[in-house]
Amino acid sequence: MNWKKGTLGASGMLVLVILIGLMLRTPITTLPLMLGDLANKLEVSKSSLGILTTLPLIMFMLFSSVASTILKRWGFKKSLLGTLAILLVGSLLRLIVTMPTMIIGTSLIGMGIAYLNVYMPSFVTAYFPSNIGLYTSVYTFSMMFGVALFNVITAPIMVWAGWWSMLIVLAITPLLALIIWLFLMPHLSEEIHEPQVEVKKEAMSNDQIWVNKKAWAFLIMFGSQSILNYTFTAWMPSLMAYHQVGSGVIGIIMAAFSLIGLPITVLLPQLLVKWGRLGKLFLVGSAGVAGLIASGILFFQNTSSTIFWMIESLLLGYAIGLFFMFVVTMFAIKTSNPYRTAQLSGMAQAGGYFIAALGPVTYGWAFGLNPTGNLQNVAFVVAITLATIMGVIIVKTKKI
Repeated sequence: MNWKKGTLGASGMLVLVILIGLMLRTPITTLPLMLGDLANKLEVSKSSLGILTTLPLIMFMLFSSVASTILKRWGFKKSLLGTLAILLVGSLLRLIVTMPTMIIGTSLIGMGIAYLNVYMPSFVTAYFPSNIGLYTSVYTFSMMFGVALFNVITAPIMVWAGWWSMLIVLAITPLLALIIWLFLMPHLSEEIHEPQVEVKKEAMSNDQIWVNKKAWAFLIMFGSQSILNYTFTAWMPSLMAYHQVGSGVIGIIMAAFSLIGLPITVLLPQLLVKWGRLGKLFLVGSAGVAGLIASGILFFQNTSSTIFWMIESLLLGYAIGLFFMFVVTMFAIKTSNPYRTAQLSGMAQAGGYFIAALGPVTYGWAFGLNPTGNLQNVAFVVAITLATIMGVIIVKTKKI
């Protein structure tokens, strides 16, 4: 990575990557923790605020595929600047606690995160081509650690300073990131963010990513792991409660589901960069086996055993975490330039989040009919199997 002035920019980039990682999920996952207070402030029912948790996913679907076009037209500098500004405006709007500003602010935040989801694999490829695994680990670890951290600090901060103070905390992160990026922009070498003419033509002339059969393996794998993740986090607590598992135990089990992904975010990207085909196939296979075991034992779920549900959570957490990190890292590894990375990432995430949006709704319908029905369990098996098969195809794919 080349800089016009010293190494200060390199340190700034590291801080920026960490801050971006924090913004990828916490603005979405923290808001549900204060829905009760927010509902009281707005004088509406808590259920009527469900739209605030659904909006980001809708924005992911709508704007992920647009991100690569913006990136090609504006380049990395302006694209990231605009995205950080969108996130900041959305966060500031949510400080004005009215229903319209909450909806608009949350929509802008969802749009900004949709862009960042697409930009980051491409961003890492462009600015850290020799350290793709390391910096992918940095921002994904920051993303997952941020979720866990904000889950822990939200309640104490709300008690100490009020629930509105958490909205201020959530607005500080994009503000800091924007300031750092404004400082870094003049120090970046132009050739880092501006592709050579022939590379740009290649990326711009190949807008047929949606008809590329190899690219669909990424979409299906991303969608499969997303539908597993969103469905598990949305409905597994209710399923455990149905089996008389205590609320405190449920919290611990769900925390374990999240925390098992942290070491995966640190280790997996670098292993994918270093290991050959057999090593990658082993990793995909291990996730597939863990996921199928987790799906299989759900057929025998009529128990309140903490051990049973902890094993279920850890196995599925490992599988989903590995599938997610695998496909995100392979966006960069399996593409020839940053703009192609953005095209593939945008296509896979747009389609993948559309698939993911169907999961909680359809599972909820099936849960209402029969909480312990085999239909849901079969769906888990199918999703795990699809993710595993697509992972094998991705490993065998040379470049897109």
